[in-house]
Amino acid sequence: MSNSSHKSRNKKGVSLTSLQYIEKIFGSIVCALLHLPAQLTPKPRNMDPAGVKQLLIVKFFGIGSLVLAEPLVRTARNLFPNAEIHVLTLSSNAQVMEMIPGVDRVHLVDLGGNIAAAVLAYLGTMWTAFRGRYDAVLDLEFYTRASAVVSLASWSPVRVGYHAQGIYRGDIQNFKVPFNAYWHVSRNFLSLLEPWGYDPSQPPPVPELVVPEDGLEDTRKVLHALDDPARYVVINVNAGELAYERRWFPERFAELAAKLTATYGVTCVFIGAASERDYVEAVVQDARTQGAKADNSAGELSLAAMAQVCRNSLLVITNDSGPLHVAAASGATVAGFFGPETPVLYGPVGDGHLVFHQKLACSPCIHIEQGKQLHCLYPVPKCQEQIAVEDVFAQIGDTYGEKLRTT
Repeated sequence: MSNSSHKSRNKKGVSLTSLQYIEKIFGSIVCALLHLPAQLTPKPRNMDPAGVKQLLIVKFFGIGSLVLAEPLVRTARNLFPNAEIHVLTLSSNAQVMEMIPGVDRVHLVDLGGNIAAAVLAYLGTMWTAFRGRYDAVLDLEFYTRASAVVSLASWSPVRVGYHAQGIYRGDIQNFKVPFNAYWHVSRNFLSLLEPWGYDPSQPPPVPELVVPEDGLEDTRKVLHALDDPARYVVINVNAGELAYERRWFPERFAELAAKLTATYGVTCVFIGAASERDYVEAVVQDARTQGAKADNSAGELSLAAMAQVCRNSLLVITNDSGPLHVAAASGATVAGFFGPETPVLYGPVGDGHLVFHQKLACSPCIHIEQGKQLHCLYPVPKCQEQIAVEDVFAQIGDTYGEKLRTT
Protein backbone atom coordinates (compact mmCIF):
# COMPACT_ATOMS: atom_id res chain seq x y z
CA MET A 1 0.00 0.00 0.00
CA SER A 2 1.51 3.33 -1.03
CA ASN A 3 0.79 6.77 0.38
CA SER A 4 0.54 10.31 -0.93
CA SER A 5 -0.10 13.28 1.33
CA HIS A 6 -0.65 17.01 1.49
CA LYS A 7 1.83 18.33 4.07
CA SER A 8 1.78 21.33 6.38
CA ARG A 9 4.33 22.69 8.82
CA ASN A 10 2.28 22.63 11.97
CA LYS A 11 1.33 19.12 13.11
CA LYS A 12 -0.95 20.22 15.94
CA GLY A 13 -4.06 20.23 13.77
CA VAL A 14 -7.33 22.15 13.59
CA SER A 15 -10.15 21.23 15.95
CA LEU A 16 -13.18 19.40 14.61
CA THR A 17 -15.38 22.09 16.16
CA SER A 18 -13.70 24.75 14.00
CA LEU A 19 -14.13 22.64 10.89
CA GLN A 20 -17.82 22.10 11.65
CA TYR A 21 -18.29 25.84 12.10
CA ILE A 22 -16.70 26.58 8.72
CA GLU A 23 -18.94 24.00 7.09
CA LYS A 24 -22.03 25.47 8.69
CA ILE A 25 -21.20 28.95 7.40
CA PHE A 26 -20.00 28.19 3.88
CA GLY A 27 -21.06 24.63 3.05
CA SER A 28 -24.63 25.24 1.92
CA ILE A 29 -23.61 28.23 -0.21
CA VAL A 30 -20.93 26.24 -2.03
CA CYS A 31 -23.25 23.28 -2.59
CA ALA A 32 -25.96 25.61 -3.95
CA LEU A 33 -23.49 27.08 -6.44
CA LEU A 34 -22.43 23.59 -7.52
CA HIS A 35 -25.95 22.23 -7.94
CA LEU A 36 -26.20 22.98 -11.67
CA PRO A 37 -22.64 21.91 -12.59
CA ALA A 38 -23.35 18.61 -10.85
CA GLN A 39 -26.13 17.92 -13.36
CA LEU A 40 -23.65 17.98 -16.24
CA THR A 41 -22.47 14.46 -15.44
CA PRO A 42 -25.50 12.23 -16.15
CA LYS A 43 -25.87 8.84 -14.56
CA PRO A 44 -24.36 6.05 -16.65
CA ARG A 45 -26.87 3.53 -17.96
CA ASN A 46 -24.55 0.56 -17.57
CA MET A 47 -23.60 -0.11 -13.93
CA ASP A 48 -21.43 -3.12 -14.70
CA PRO A 49 -19.04 -3.63 -11.73
CA ALA A 50 -16.40 -4.93 -14.13
CA GLY A 51 -16.26 -1.48 -15.69
CA VAL A 52 -15.03 0.15 -12.48
CA LYS A 53 -11.26 0.44 -12.88
CA GLN A 54 -10.55 3.27 -10.43
CA LEU A 55 -12.56 3.55 -7.18
CA LEU A 56 -12.19 6.32 -4.58
CA ILE A 57 -13.52 5.96 -1.03
CA VAL A 58 -13.76 9.23 0.91
CA LYS A 59 -13.82 9.07 4.73
CA PHE A 60 -12.14 11.98 6.47
CA PHE A 61 -13.07 11.55 10.12
CA GLY A 62 -12.91 8.74 12.65
CA ILE A 63 -10.52 5.87 13.29
CA GLY A 64 -13.45 3.79 14.48
CA SER A 65 -15.48 4.58 11.36
CA LEU A 66 -12.60 3.51 9.13
CA VAL A 67 -12.39 0.21 11.01
CA LEU A 68 -16.12 -0.27 10.47
CA ALA A 69 -15.59 0.48 6.77
CA GLU A 70 -13.24 -2.50 6.37
CA PRO A 71 -16.11 -4.83 5.33
CA LEU A 72 -16.99 -2.29 2.62
CA VAL A 73 -13.42 -2.37 1.30
CA ARG A 74 -13.41 -6.17 1.37
CA THR A 75 -16.76 -6.40 -0.40
CA ALA A 76 -15.76 -3.78 -2.97
CA ARG A 77 -12.62 -5.77 -3.71
CA ASN A 78 -14.81 -8.74 -4.65
CA LEU A 79 -17.55 -6.74 -6.37
CA PHE A 80 -15.15 -4.74 -8.57
CA PRO A 81 -12.64 -7.36 -9.78
CA ASN A 82 -10.77 -4.91 -12.03
CA ALA A 83 -10.66 -1.95 -9.69
CA GLU A 84 -7.78 -0.18 -8.03
CA ILE A 85 -9.14 1.00 -4.69
CA HIS A 86 -8.02 4.34 -3.25
CA VAL A 87 -8.96 5.89 0.11
CA LEU A 88 -8.89 9.62 0.88
CA THR A 89 -8.67 10.36 4.61
CA LEU A 90 -6.98 12.56 7.21
CA SER A 91 -3.32 12.06 8.08
CA SER A 92 -4.33 11.29 11.67
CA ASN A 93 -5.79 8.03 10.34
CA ALA A 94 -2.58 6.84 8.66
CA GLN A 95 -1.86 4.12 11.22
CA VAL A 96 -5.28 2.50 11.01
CA MET A 97 -5.11 2.50 7.20
CA GLU A 98 -1.96 0.38 7.45
CA MET A 99 -4.09 -2.32 9.07
CA ILE A 100 -6.93 -2.36 6.52
CA PRO A 101 -6.17 -4.84 3.73
CA GLY A 102 -7.40 -4.52 0.18
CA VAL A 103 -6.56 -0.82 -0.33
CA ASP A 104 -4.16 -0.08 -3.18
CA ARG A 105 -3.40 3.54 -2.34
CA VAL A 106 -4.10 5.94 0.53
CA HIS A 107 -4.19 9.71 0.04
CA LEU A 108 -3.55 11.44 3.36
CA VAL A 109 -4.72 14.99 4.07
CA ASP A 110 -2.82 16.96 6.72
CA LEU A 111 -5.03 19.85 7.86
CA GLY A 112 -2.13 21.69 9.50
CA GLY A 113 -2.19 23.96 12.52
CA ASN A 114 -4.48 26.79 11.40
CA ILE A 115 -7.53 27.53 9.27
CA ALA A 116 -5.54 28.78 6.29
CA ALA A 117 -3.47 25.60 6.15
CA ALA A 118 -6.64 23.52 6.46
CA VAL A 119 -8.27 25.34 3.54
CA LEU A 120 -5.18 24.85 1.36
CA ALA A 121 -5.04 21.17 2.27
CA TYR A 122 -8.71 20.81 1.42
CA LEU A 123 -8.18 22.40 -1.99
CA GLY A 124 -5.42 19.84 -2.48
CA THR A 125 -7.92 17.02 -1.91
CA MET A 126 -10.02 18.28 -4.79
CA TRP A 127 -7.00 18.17 -7.10
CA THR A 128 -6.24 14.64 -5.86
CA ALA A 129 -9.81 13.59 -6.64
CA PHE A 130 -9.75 15.20 -10.10
CA ARG A 131 -6.44 13.81 -11.28
CA GLY A 132 -7.37 10.27 -10.19
CA ARG A 133 -9.87 9.92 -13.08
CA TYR A 134 -12.09 7.76 -10.91
CA ASP A 135 -14.90 5.69 -12.37
CA ALA A 136 -16.77 5.82 -9.07
CA VAL A 137 -16.56 7.69 -5.76
CA LEU A 138 -18.09 6.46 -2.51
CA ASP A 139 -18.65 9.24 0.05
CA LEU A 140 -18.74 7.63 3.49
CA GLU A 141 -19.30 10.88 5.39
CA PHE A 142 -22.80 11.10 6.82
CA TYR A 143 -23.27 14.83 7.16
CA THR A 144 -20.35 16.81 5.71
CA ARG A 145 -20.70 18.94 2.61
CA ALA A 146 -16.93 19.03 2.19
CA SER A 147 -16.76 15.38 1.17
CA ALA A 148 -19.60 15.87 -1.34
CA VAL A 149 -17.70 18.75 -2.97
CA VAL A 150 -14.61 16.52 -3.23
CA SER A 151 -16.79 13.89 -4.91
CA LEU A 152 -17.89 16.42 -7.52
CA ALA A 153 -14.31 17.62 -8.01
CA SER A 154 -13.45 14.11 -9.17
CA TRP A 155 -15.90 14.61 -12.06
CA SER A 156 -16.61 10.92 -11.72
CA PRO A 157 -19.69 9.66 -13.56
CA VAL A 158 -20.77 7.75 -10.44
CA ARG A 159 -20.86 9.61 -7.11
CA VAL A 160 -22.59 7.71 -4.34
CA GLY A 161 -23.47 9.26 -0.98
CA TYR A 162 -26.10 9.37 1.74
CA HIS A 163 -29.33 11.28 1.60
CA ALA A 164 -28.76 13.58 4.57
CA GLN A 165 -31.95 14.83 6.23
CA GLY A 166 -31.69 18.56 6.79
CA ILE A 167 -28.18 18.84 5.28
CA TYR A 168 -28.30 20.56 1.90
CA ARG A 169 -25.76 19.16 -0.59
CA GLY A 170 -27.22 20.47 -3.81
CA ASP A 171 -27.76 17.04 -5.39
CA ILE A 172 -24.01 16.73 -5.89
CA GLN A 173 -24.25 12.97 -5.40
CA ASN A 174 -25.94 11.46 -8.44
CA PHE A 175 -26.67 8.21 -6.58
CA LYS A 176 -28.19 8.64 -3.11
CA VAL A 177 -28.83 5.89 -0.60
CA PRO A 178 -30.75 6.25 2.67
CA PHE A 179 -28.97 6.18 6.00
CA ASN A 180 -30.79 3.70 8.23
CA ALA A 181 -30.60 4.70 11.90
CA TYR A 182 -31.64 1.16 12.88
CA TRP A 183 -28.72 -0.49 11.09
CA HIS A 184 -25.17 -0.71 12.34
CA VAL A 185 -22.79 1.75 10.68
CA SER A 186 -20.83 -1.09 9.06
CA ARG A 187 -24.01 -2.19 7.26
CA ASN A 188 -24.85 1.40 6.29
CA PHE A 189 -21.44 1.67 4.64
CA LEU A 190 -22.19 -1.42 2.57
CA SER A 191 -25.45 0.17 1.38
CA LEU A 192 -23.31 2.51 -0.77
CA LEU A 193 -22.83 -0.46 -3.09
CA GLU A 194 -26.56 -0.68 -3.83
CA PRO A 195 -26.28 1.01 -7.28
CA TRP A 196 -24.34 -2.08 -8.45
CA GLY A 197 -26.95 -4.48 -7.11
CA TYR A 198 -25.49 -5.26 -3.69
CA ASP A 199 -28.12 -6.21 -1.09
CA PRO A 200 -27.23 -4.50 2.24
CA SER A 201 -29.97 -6.31 4.16
CA GLN A 202 -27.78 -9.39 4.40
CA PRO A 203 -25.63 -9.67 7.55
CA PRO A 204 -22.43 -7.65 7.06
CA PRO A 205 -19.01 -9.24 7.53
CA VAL A 206 -17.28 -8.66 10.86
CA PRO A 207 -14.54 -5.99 10.54
CA GLU A 208 -11.04 -7.46 10.56
CA LEU A 209 -7.70 -5.68 10.89
CA VAL A 210 -4.30 -7.04 9.94
CA VAL A 211 -1.91 -5.96 12.69
CA PRO A 212 1.62 -5.31 11.32
CA GLU A 213 4.63 -6.81 13.04
CA ASP A 214 6.27 -3.42 13.62
CA GLY A 215 4.09 -2.92 16.69
CA LEU A 216 5.54 -5.92 18.51
CA GLU A 217 8.49 -4.14 20.14
CA ASP A 218 6.30 -1.53 21.86
CA THR A 219 3.94 -4.33 22.88
CA ARG A 220 6.79 -6.26 24.51
CA LYS A 221 7.93 -3.19 26.46
CA VAL A 222 4.48 -2.68 27.99
CA LEU A 223 3.87 -6.35 28.77
CA HIS A 224 7.39 -6.88 30.15
CA ALA A 225 6.64 -4.40 32.93
CA LEU A 226 3.65 -6.44 34.17
CA ASP A 227 3.76 -8.97 37.00
CA ASP A 228 2.15 -11.56 34.74
CA PRO A 229 2.08 -10.68 31.03
CA ALA A 230 -0.61 -13.30 30.46
CA ARG A 231 -3.07 -11.90 33.01
CA TYR A 232 -4.14 -8.37 32.30
CA VAL A 233 -7.14 -6.38 31.11
CA VAL A 234 -6.98 -3.23 29.00
CA ILE A 235 -8.92 -0.13 30.04
CA ASN A 236 -9.61 2.89 27.82
CA VAL A 237 -11.00 5.86 29.77
CA ASN A 238 -10.99 8.25 26.81
CA ALA A 239 -13.38 9.25 24.04
CA GLY A 240 -13.12 11.25 20.84
CA GLU A 241 -13.05 15.02 20.51
CA LEU A 242 -16.61 15.29 19.18
CA ALA A 243 -18.31 14.28 22.45
CA TYR A 244 -16.37 13.90 25.68
CA GLU A 245 -19.70 13.01 27.31
CA ARG A 246 -19.09 9.49 25.97
CA ARG A 247 -16.63 9.04 28.84
CA TRP A 248 -17.81 6.97 31.77
CA PHE A 249 -16.69 8.72 34.96
CA PRO A 250 -12.94 8.39 35.68
CA GLU A 251 -13.43 7.66 39.38
CA ARG A 252 -15.67 4.73 38.45
CA PHE A 253 -13.01 3.30 36.14
CA ALA A 254 -10.58 3.52 39.05
CA GLU A 255 -12.97 1.73 41.39
CA LEU A 256 -13.68 -0.95 38.78
CA ALA A 257 -9.95 -1.54 38.26
CA ALA A 258 -9.47 -2.01 42.00
CA LYS A 259 -12.30 -4.57 42.12
CA LEU A 260 -10.85 -6.48 39.16
CA THR A 261 -7.44 -6.71 40.82
CA ALA A 262 -8.89 -7.71 44.19
CA THR A 263 -11.12 -10.44 42.77
CA TYR A 264 -9.13 -11.80 39.82
CA GLY A 265 -5.57 -10.65 40.50
CA VAL A 266 -5.27 -9.04 37.07
CA THR A 267 -3.25 -5.97 36.16
CA CYS A 268 -5.16 -3.13 34.46
CA VAL A 269 -3.27 -1.61 31.51
CA PHE A 270 -4.66 1.85 30.75
CA ILE A 271 -4.25 3.02 27.15
CA GLY A 272 -4.54 6.39 25.42
CA ALA A 273 -2.83 8.89 23.18
CA ALA A 274 0.10 11.01 24.32
CA SER A 275 -2.24 14.01 24.65
CA GLU A 276 -4.41 11.98 27.05
CA ARG A 277 -1.57 10.81 29.32
CA ASP A 278 -2.21 13.24 32.18
CA TYR A 279 -5.93 12.40 32.23
CA VAL A 280 -5.11 8.70 32.23
CA GLU A 281 -2.45 9.11 34.91
CA ALA A 282 -4.97 10.66 37.30
CA VAL A 283 -7.22 7.62 36.91
CA VAL A 284 -4.29 5.23 37.34
CA GLN A 285 -3.17 6.94 40.55
CA ASP A 286 -6.72 6.80 41.93
CA ALA A 287 -6.94 3.09 41.03
CA ARG A 288 -3.62 2.35 42.72
CA THR A 289 -4.73 4.18 45.85
CA GLN A 290 -7.67 1.77 46.01
CA GLY A 291 -5.38 -1.26 45.63
CA ALA A 292 -5.45 -1.87 41.89
CA LYS A 293 -2.45 -3.12 39.96
CA ALA A 294 -2.50 -0.47 37.24
CA ASP A 295 -0.13 0.64 34.49
CA ASN A 296 -0.30 3.81 32.36
CA SER A 297 0.72 3.10 28.76
CA ALA A 298 -0.90 6.23 27.27
CA GLY A 299 1.40 7.70 24.66
CA GLU A 300 3.68 4.66 24.65
CA LEU A 301 1.94 2.59 21.98
CA SER A 302 1.46 2.98 18.26
CA LEU A 303 -1.99 2.01 17.03
CA ALA A 304 -0.61 -1.34 15.86
CA ALA A 305 1.00 -1.96 19.26
CA MET A 306 -2.24 -1.00 21.00
CA ALA A 307 -4.10 -3.50 18.83
CA GLN A 308 -1.58 -6.18 19.81
CA VAL A 309 -1.91 -5.36 23.51
CA CYS A 310 -5.69 -5.51 23.23
CA ARG A 311 -5.69 -8.78 21.27
CA ASN A 312 -3.47 -10.47 23.87
CA SER A 313 -5.53 -9.26 26.84
CA LEU A 314 -8.19 -11.11 28.79
CA LEU A 315 -10.67 -8.28 28.21
CA VAL A 316 -10.81 -4.72 26.88
CA ILE A 317 -13.00 -2.31 28.84
CA THR A 318 -13.57 0.89 26.93
CA ASN A 319 -15.71 3.92 26.29
CA ASP A 320 -17.48 4.30 22.96
CA SER A 321 -14.50 5.37 20.85
CA GLY A 322 -12.05 4.37 18.12
CA PRO A 323 -10.05 1.98 20.35
CA LEU A 324 -13.24 -0.04 20.95
CA HIS A 325 -13.48 -0.87 17.25
CA VAL A 326 -9.74 -1.36 16.79
CA ALA A 327 -9.75 -3.83 19.68
CA ALA A 328 -12.79 -5.77 18.45
CA ALA A 329 -11.51 -5.92 14.85
CA SER A 330 -8.11 -7.12 16.11
CA GLY A 331 -9.68 -10.12 17.82
CA ALA A 332 -10.06 -8.84 21.39
CA THR A 333 -13.09 -9.35 23.61
CA VAL A 334 -14.66 -5.98 24.37
CA ALA A 335 -16.92 -4.55 27.09
CA GLY A 336 -18.05 -1.08 26.00
CA PHE A 337 -19.83 1.87 27.61
CA PHE A 338 -22.53 3.68 25.63
CA GLY A 339 -24.42 6.71 26.83
CA PRO A 340 -25.12 9.58 24.42
CA GLU A 341 -24.47 7.28 21.44
CA THR A 342 -26.34 4.08 20.65
CA PRO A 343 -24.76 0.61 20.30
CA VAL A 344 -27.32 -0.05 17.58
CA LEU A 345 -25.11 2.06 15.32
CA TYR A 346 -21.70 1.76 16.95
CA GLY A 347 -21.63 -1.33 19.15
CA PRO A 348 -18.69 -3.74 18.89
CA VAL A 349 -19.23 -6.14 15.98
CA GLY A 350 -18.84 -9.90 16.48
CA ASP A 351 -19.59 -12.49 19.13
CA GLY A 352 -18.73 -12.44 22.82
CA HIS A 353 -18.77 -8.69 23.42
CA LEU A 354 -20.62 -6.91 26.24
CA VAL A 355 -22.35 -3.51 26.11
CA PHE A 356 -23.39 -1.24 28.98
CA HIS A 357 -26.27 1.01 27.91
CA GLN A 358 -29.18 2.28 30.02
CA LYS A 359 -31.67 2.89 27.17
CA LEU A 360 -33.04 6.05 28.80
CA ALA A 361 -35.75 8.20 27.21
CA CYS A 362 -33.16 10.89 26.46
CA SER A 363 -30.60 8.50 24.97
CA PRO A 364 -29.24 8.51 22.33
CA CYS A 365 -28.89 12.27 22.03
CA ILE A 366 -26.05 12.23 19.48
CA HIS A 367 -27.39 12.07 15.95
CA ILE A 368 -25.27 11.57 12.84
CA GLU A 369 -27.31 13.97 10.73
CA GLN A 370 -26.80 16.72 13.33
CA GLY A 371 -23.04 16.49 13.09
CA LYS A 372 -22.79 14.45 16.31
CA GLN A 373 -23.14 17.67 18.30
CA LEU A 374 -24.35 16.94 21.80
CA HIS A 375 -26.44 19.17 24.05
CA CYS A 376 -27.20 17.24 27.24
CA LEU A 377 -30.34 18.15 29.17
CA TYR A 378 -28.64 17.53 32.48
CA PRO A 379 -25.60 18.98 34.30
CA VAL A 380 -24.28 15.41 34.59
CA PRO A 381 -25.25 12.98 31.79
CA LYS A 382 -27.79 10.58 33.28
CA CYS A 383 -26.93 7.93 30.72
CA GLN A 384 -23.45 7.67 32.28
CA GLU A 385 -24.44 8.42 35.87
CA GLN A 386 -26.83 5.46 36.00
CA ILE A 387 -24.18 2.92 34.96
CA ALA A 388 -23.07 1.83 38.43
CA VAL A 389 -19.72 0.23 39.20
CA GLU A 390 -21.39 -2.62 41.06
CA ASP A 391 -23.56 -3.49 38.06
CA VAL A 392 -20.64 -3.33 35.63
CA PHE A 393 -18.47 -5.51 37.84
CA ALA A 394 -21.29 -8.03 38.30
CA GLN A 395 -21.95 -8.31 34.57
CA ILE A 396 -18.25 -8.70 33.81
CA GLY A 397 -18.09 -11.44 36.41
CA ASP A 398 -21.15 -13.23 35.07
CA THR A 399 -19.91 -13.04 31.47
CA TYR A 400 -16.14 -13.38 31.78
CA GLY A 401 -15.52 -14.49 35.38
CA GLU A 402 -14.38 -18.01 34.51
CA LYS A 403 -11.97 -16.70 31.88
CA LEU A 404 -10.56 -14.08 34.26
CA ARG A 405 -10.05 -16.68 37.03
CA THR A 406 -8.58 -19.60 35.12
CA THR A 407 -6.45 -18.10 32.39
